[in-house]
Amino acid sequence: MESFEIQLSEDHFIIEPLQNGLYRILEGEIKVGVIFPEPDGDQVKWTSQDDLEEGFVEQVGKLITEHNR
Repeated sequence: MESFEIQLSEDHFIIEPLQNGLYRILEGEIKVGVIFPEPDGDQVKWTSQDDLEEGFVEQVGKLITEHNR
């Protein structure tokens, strides 16, 4: 998959799809973190092992999901 851009509020991020369903988030050339979806019952919960705010991870995850539809 190719990298793509998302906009969250006034911030622009580059999303780089990685292997195994991981997504690297970049702000310019600076790595913000890596997030990934996990099954949560009949829903999908976005999470990260990096020190990222849960609300930010969920919002970026929703934008990735919308992009991939």
